[in-house]
Amino acid sequence: MRKVSIIIPCYNVAAYIDRCMASIAAQTMGMDNLEIICIDDASTDDTWLHLQKWECLFPEHILLIRQEVNRRQGTARNIGLQYASADWIAFVDGDDWLEPDYLELLYRPVTKYSCDVVCCEAERDFSDTLVYFDEKDRGDGEDQYLVADTDEAKKGLIAASIVGEAAWGKIIRRKFLLDFQIFFPEDLTYEDHYWVPMLHIYVTEVYRIPKKLYHYFVNRHSTILVKNTDYHMDWVTVWLMKWKEYSRRGLLRDYREELEYDCLQDAVGLIKMLILRYDEPSFSFFQLVREIVQEQVPDYQENKYAEDLTGIYGEFLKALYAPADRTGFLQIIKQAKQYWGIED
Repeated sequence: MRKVSIIIPCYNVAAYIDRCMASIAAQTMGMDNLEIICIDDASTDDTWLHLQKWECLFPEHILLIRQEVNRRQGTARNIGLQYASADWIAFVDGDDWLEPDYLELLYRPVTKYSCDVVCCEAERDFSDTLVYFDEKDRGDGEDQYLVADTDEAKKGLIAASIVGEAAWGKIIRRKFLLDFQIFFPEDLTYEDHYWVPMLHIYVTEVYRIPKKLYHYFVNRHSTILVKNTDYHMDWVTVWLMKWKEYSRRGLLRDYREELEYDCLQDAVGLIKMLILRYDEPSFSFFQLVREIVQEQVPDYQENKYAEDLTGIYGEFLKALYAPADRTGFLQIIKQAKQYWGIED
């Protein structure tokens, strides 16, 4: 029985997947404890050939699945979860890589504590080669074992997004994901924006390791960073799906203020994306976001967490609740670009 199932969605990562897999093969936990499930999401480059080479090296430990049609990371991760057999799940992106002791350090607490999630810190990395952090740069804070055993503690955990904002950088108990039906939206981008809040809502015991153990590669050609594409609008679809699911599960009754804050974060995040990912940000799109956020959170000033949205994000929030006009919209774009030092 393997200890950890590593699920890797792969789409056109031929230039990076060898680095990712090499970092997994080098894990101090040892390959005998690992099950690696790679889902090639209909790549159009040589990703599949690279994966087959790794399968030949570790045939007892690597399972390859090939999709005929591209269905995005969320679908690939869900498929991987269906095949996973280990008690613990680790999601890794195909262009990222791991510190050698990543899985050993994340797994160690589960032998002592009844946590459902163990997480660590990550670092944005621009390197084109497999490099590791110097020990002094990994962080040296104290580990934390957090138990949300009261309503207030649970609400605080949800609002603080205590286990991070992505699927990677953590291991999760497989039974926990299945019991609470925490799956990813399929055929859409921005799938993490649905999955991570669900994780926070249901998790009650978390172990945090304040070390940088995950390398998040800043890939200029990644799905999220490509400019002027229609699929960035998927964020709105995911947002609406999530709110509908909150209602269906009865979560708004117990965590209304915390989930409204999640909604406000989606709204300001969408405005940021609109400005950074489109050469000509759409006023109509801004109006759509404005309508949705005002329907879900009629008065953001009544939300005690809204004060945490400061700086340019606070300005976005004000703009979303101000009377909508094109002049004001253009002004907030100009203000944001000045704030980020972006030249027109």
